[in-house]
Amino acid sequence: MLKQYTNSNWLKDLKKNLDLSSIQREVLIGTVLGDGCLKISRSGKAAQLQICHSFKAKEYVFWKQQIFKNWVFAVPRYHQINNSLIFRTVSHSLIFEYMKVFYKEKIKIIPQNISDILKSNLSLAVWFMDDGNGYLDRDAYRISTYAFGFKGNLLLQNCLKKNFGLCTNLHKDSKGFQLYFPMKNGCAFRFRNLIAEYIIPKLRYKIERRSPVETYMRGTR
Repeated sequence: MLKQYTNSNWLKDLKKNLDLSSIQREVLIGTVLGDGCLKISRSGKAAQLQICHSFKAKEYVFWKQQIFKNWVFAVPRYHQINNSLIFRTVSHSLIFEYMKVFYKEKIKIIPQNISDILKSNLSLAVWFMDDGNGYLDRDAYRISTYAFGFKGNLLLQNCLKKNFGLCTNLHKDSKGFQLYFPMKNGCAFRFRNLIAEYIIPKLRYKIERRSPVETYMRGTR
C-alpha cells in the first residue's frame, strides 16, 4: 500500500507536517536500543524505523504500530520464513537524525552522549521488552546488549547509573557482554519499579519471574 503513494503529492505534503511526539521519541529510542533498526532512504537524507518481532509477540507489534500510527500506512506484514511480523514508518529527516546518532558505517552503536538521550522510563521499558528478561530462580534482570561490545556496555552502564540510579553489572559469556540488574543494593527492585507501569500485559512475565506459558495459563495476557 505504501509503495503506490511514495511519489504522490499527498505523501509529500503529509511528511511536511509530520512530527515526532515525546512518546514516539521515547519509544523510538528504546526500540533502537533493542530490536528495531533504522534504514536510510535512497536519497541518503532520510530514514525509516523498521520494527520486527516474533509472531508470538504480535500484541507488542500492534502496540508499537499504534504508537506510530500517523507514521505508518500499512498493517504489519507476516514473514513466514522467520515467523515474524514487520512494519516500517515512512522515511523522514527526523528519523534520519537518530540514525546519525545511533549508526556508524551502517552499524548500530552506542553514542558517547547516550546519557543525554536515554532519560525516559518509557524508553527503558521498551528496551527491556525488546531485549530483556528476568530469571525464574531469583529477583534479577538482564538485557541482551551483546551487539554493543565492552565500550558500548560501559557507556550504557554509566548512563543507567547517572540517569536512573541503577548500579548494574556487566556479565560476560561466550557471546560477549550483557547488562545485569542484580538484587544487591536494590538494583533489580528499583529497575522493576521504573518500568512496571509501561510493560504490556502480554510481556509481564518478563518482570514476574514466570514463563510465557505460565503467563498464558494464569490468564494475565
